Amino acid sequence: MNKKKLLGIVASYRKSGNGEIVVKSVAERLGDGWELSLINLPRLRIDPCKGCYVCLLPGKKCMIKDDVEWILDRFLETDAIIFTAPDYILGPVAIVKMLADRALQTYGLLGELAKKKTAVALTLGREDYRGYADTALVAQVHALGLNVMSLEYFYGTHPGEVVLAEDYVEKIAALAESLESDTFEHEVPPNRCPQCFSYLFRMRDGFCECAICRSKAKLEERSLRFVEFGSQFTDEGRREHGEWLVMKKLEYSKIKDKLKVIQDRYRGGRWLKPERGSD
Repeated sequence: MNKKKLLGIVASYRKSGNGEIVVKSVAERLGDGWELSLINLPRLRIDPCKGCYVCLLPGKKCMIKDDVEWILDRFLETDAIIFTAPDYILGPVAIVKMLADRALQTYGLLGELAKKKTAVALTLGREDYRGYADTALVAQVHALGLNVMSLEYFYGTHPGEVVLAEDYVEKIAALAESLESDTFEHEVPPNRCPQCFSYLFRMRDGFCECAICRSKAKLEERSLRFVEFGSQFTDEGRREHGEWLVMKKLEYSKIKDKLKVIQDRYRGGRWLKPERGSD
């Protein structure tokens, strides 16, 4: 029997930590018809994006020689993904943002990446320090072009502690079921944006506007009724953004001399850096 492939992305710096345990629990729940492979992001080399936009040009690839292209290849060859990260200081651990910052090089792969059902799990110690971590984590996974089907959080400070929660098995089942569903429809918890799972909103022009994708909702009887959706996480929106970035890349050659005059005026300065002794 050909098994389906499940890719577990673990963003924790701990070995055998809560995120890794969640991934393996989801794989157990899916059963023998699935084969789990694991990637630990902190063990890989993920360099900062340089903002050169070369990866958007036809036939070009990112010029940074690190492990990001290898990660994207692993995305493409799997059937589903479970992506876990811990909450650090009110937000997801920074290695996830480092990867999401390289999302421009996924623009040529969006059609394939959109087929990859992805479950997202945040691990954290206390609810009152969740901050924006779950919203940011889902937004960063979405930015990579992956199709987020479900989100759960798991509470536990010590490695393995998440398993002790009464609702642990129920949450694991929900993540697994979202990955083996026959459709791409997903259930969104109440009062979250149905497009990007955000629970952060701002008041603008009489609407509750999603702080991530700018979808708009009306507050009616203590619940949100969405009346308009933003384009950031749609195929059309991503294509439009990619085309705009390519236009800006081509524009640079026409105005770079003018910009150089501005840059030259502001070059130099008293930059501080730590003194380092010889090794």
